[in-house]
Amino acid sequence: MARRLVLYTKPAVPGRVKTRLLPALSPEAAAALHRAFLDDVAGRLLAAEAAGALELWSAWALAAEEAVPPGPGRAFRQEGRDLGERLFRGLSLAAAGAGAGRADAVAALGSDHPTIAVETVAEAFDRVAAGADVALGPSRDGGYYLIALAARPEGGLRRGLFEGIDWSTHRVRAQTLERAAALGLRVELLPEGEDVDTPDDLRRLAEALVERPDVAALCPRTAGLLSELRYLTPAVEEAS
Repeated sequence: MARRLVLYTKPAVPGRVKTRLLPALSPEAAAALHRAFLDDVAGRLLAAEAAGALELWSAWALAAEEAVPPGPGRAFRQEGRDLGERLFRGLSLAAAGAGAGRADAVAALGSDHPTIAVETVAEAFDRVAAGADVALGPSRDGGYYLIALAARPEGGLRRGLFEGIDWSTHRVRAQTLERAAALGLRVELLPEGEDVDTPDDLRRLAEALVERPDVAALCPRTAGLLSELRYLTPAVEEAS
């Protein structure tokens, strides 16, 4: 079963990434944190790809003059007027394969999830393989952190699933479930997770890195940077 995961991300340009963390962080520190998130997530996904668990693609949000970066995985430029169109176009491209053969399932994940486990991604694909049209990872802010879709013609990869959504609001998950129901799609929910978008999100991440060594082990670059920025307690800094 060809399983393709599209990692949605953007270049770590100060002032263009993680802007909701300002002024808790400087634009430069926020950009460095974005880069650390991306490196940690991509590192795990590339290891999963090497083990044959998935194929990694990356979709980059770029200015017109910016070239597509080299990877991670097979890289391409995001296209579309809003997030919904960018998701649908990117997932459709990955499903078609662009010369690599058609996928059985595709998934989208944002790079601002430094602690996501490969096992969660595998569970999403497993749910689709077992018959779900859509596997959705709900986030605590009312959106979703991961969506996996059956790429078969009658499966979950439908343009309508991404239309009529108030993106970047607490209504995203509920509206997506409504759209899925209207399309007759079977949806299964994964365990709840969260983005790291706001200072409160960052505080919770720092607490998790302090309290759970298994979480810190998932994202060494993020933990190291937050230690440098003195977001972690001295005890964690000494252990890291």
